[in-house]
Amino acid sequence: MRTSAAIAGALLSLLISAPVLAAASSSPSNTVRTVPIQPPGQTAPQTEDAPGLADTGELPAVSKDISALPEPVQRMRQEILDAARSGDITRMQVPIDQNELPPAMGQEQETDLIAYLRSLSGDEEGREILAIIIELLEAGYAHVEPGSDREAYVWPYFAALPFDKMTPQQEVDLYQIITPADRADMAAHAGQYTFFRLGIGPDGTWYFLLAGD
Repeated sequence: MRTSAAIAGALLSLLISAPVLAAASSSPSNTVRTVPIQPPGQTAPQTEDAPGLADTGELPAVSKDISALPEPVQRMRQEILDAARSGDITRMQVPIDQNELPPAMGQEQETDLIAYLRSLSGDEEGREILAIIIELLEAGYAHVEPGSDREAYVWPYFAALPFDKMTPQQEVDLYQIITPADRADMAAHAGQYTFFRLGIGPDGTWYFLLAGD
């Protein structure tokens, strides 16, 4: 089975360099207003060994239709959502434990991921990071590199969309998750969204929850 860390690193590199996505439809309903979180004492996840995206000229498919996802992806997405909506950060251990290896979050090896998730949150109970996870999974997703060993479903879809190619409707989707000030900062440093994104493999493996460029 592919390792989560290797897949996460490859996909992070892919998302940074991916081509323009097709337009998504209506916006998610809830709002989390926050600034990009960088894990304490951490730099952005390392991707030196990650392969780049082949310049095929093909655009990743974008959708908000959950029923179109493979059943294993639907199940993992729902497990993560159920845990996040519970308001109890320890419930995230349920989807984490369904992986052969833990999802990549920029953590060191042997890190207690529940404690790590709590450390990413602006509150002591970890509820901000739970709210962010819900926002991600209620946004549209991109189907990245179908048929390859890096295939994944990535939330939110605009994680691979350069800001200068976004439509007004996509900007509305973007502002469901970040603020205009966040966008300006990201545009200056990376030219695209670099806040949290979450990836699930076609077999239901939770690959990553990562932020940074």
